Amino acid sequence: MCPKGIDSPFLKVSFFSLVFLLSQFLFVGCASLLPPERRVYPKNPVSLPKGMDVHDWIQTKRVQFPDRLQSHSPWAATYKIVYYQNKKTFLGSYISCSAYLRQTDRNAFEIIEMASMINYSDHNKSVGRYNKGGDLGPMSEKERTEILLPCIEEFLEPSGTKE
Repeated sequence: MCPKGIDSPFLKVSFFSLVFLLSQFLFVGCASLLPPERRVYPKNPVSLPKGMDVHDWIQTKRVQFPDRLQSHSPWAATYKIVYYQNKKTFLGSYISCSAYLRQTDRNAFEIIEMASMINYSDHNKSVGRYNKGGDLGPMSEKERTEILLPCIEEFLEPSGTKE
């Protein structure tokens, strides 16, 4: 199990200790999303167009972004969305964002549990529970401001303004 040439018990313990410490550092260092209160859309509540509920509004978004929006409704008047931005990163991958949209009253909904995915995000591939490629964020205020919020804002743009 040890690399060749490590015969001393001290070297074996040192090697495994180093591997353990590095794995703990990477595990803790890479798993720190911003707290839930910082993953809420700052302009909540979002007003719905007149005469629409959240179901109608999501349907218009599905038409607006047929290849770049995945959504499902886990509860009444709530949607989990994954939206892929139109532009690619310099690495050639897409930036995607996800969130829960929850209708709060007849004319508005709130956006909560926002997260972004960068590196290897591709709207042509499934975002199932086994496809976890990419770096989940935001892990800092900078990522929140520069990556996550612009992605959510692009998703919220009214139909006909960009596409």
